[in-house]
Amino acid sequence: MQVIKGDKKDLLYLNSGCSRHMTGDKTKFAKLELKEKGFVTYGDNNKGRILGNEVIGNGSSFNIKNVLLVEGLRHNLISTSQLCDKGFKVMFEPNNCFIYDAYGSIVLICKKVNNIYLLDLHHASFSIHCLLTKEDDTWL
Repeated sequence: MQVIKGDKKDLLYLNSGCSRHMTGDKTKFAKLELKEKGFVTYGDNNKGRILGNEVIGNGSSFNIKNVLLVEGLRHNLISTSQLCDKGFKVMFEPNNCFIYDAYGSIVLICKKVNNIYLLDLHHASFSIHCLLTKEDDTWL
């Protein structure tokens, strides 16, 4: 088993089932706009209340914009569909997942641990202003 550095709360889970980047941890946000915006529906049909959204990261070398703050969510989820919608190419390999920008440069590498692709937010050192999304309430 491969070990990822850092605390579990610093891990981002690459998720092909969620439609938006989201977390339940308010402390992850470098900038946060609190504003209830509806609900997200999980795979088991339970719902989580959206409490706000903005930017997670450390404010300088690693930022992901338009991340939802969802009440009670226990993990930090990065949406593969949201990445693809923004022009990124997501390539899965047996031990890693590579995320490329429109120019073919690798912007993120996720490690596979126990069949889950993870990114350690604390040790990420890329400036990812390209993970922007246009706010659109039609999906709620």
